[in-house]
Amino acid sequence: MSSRPLQPSDFGLSNDPARPVLSALSRAFLENYNAFRTTVTEASDLDTQSPGKVNEADVVRLMENALLHLRKAQELSRWIFRPKVLPLEKASSNAQTFRELGDDWVDKMFSHLRKLPQGAPPRKRQAHISAFEFMLQSKRNSLGLAVGKFCSCGKKHEPKCYQRFKAGIHSLTKVLRIYAPELAFRYGALHPDRAKKADG
Repeated sequence: MSSRPLQPSDFGLSNDPARPVLSALSRAFLENYNAFRTTVTEASDLDTQSPGKVNEADVVRLMENALLHLRKAQELSRWIFRPKVLPLEKASSNAQTFRELGDDWVDKMFSHLRKLPQGAPPRKRQAHISAFEFMLQSKRNSLGLAVGKFCSCGKKHEPKCYQRFKAGIHSLTKVLRIYAPELAFRYGALHPDRAKKADG
């Protein structure tokens, strides 16, 4: 596995000030994916550095850490990419990168690369990011205006359109609290949750 840290351009990502949420999620994805690759390389290099003296606990710790970074990168990727199933040859080629870790890793990675993730369709998540960024621009940019601007139902918007966007923005806010808390805080200051205020 190449030790060169991957750059935004390797994934077709950009750091666009006009897209603060997408840029923050992209940076967090790249940090976690590069941390995953670095940790896997460290684990595979242990035996090279100390032949026959590898402590199994060290390998397990590194691989658990790598898996944590990979899970975070995967969660973030579902917000920033429109995933598609890789062709067989491309999936096989990408999976071979992990050959040094053993056939089990190759098989698991190949299987993972050939599946689409479950959950909300990426197209809707992209619309929720756009709506969130629109609402970050001004207190006047309400959820109602965001739905009218970004909902793709093509009809007169129904209550379910508002519910869907509200749920999507709520999910996005939870992710941002972890990876870009300043954006979640800014959004909360502009658009306080009335239900929480009533409860309090």
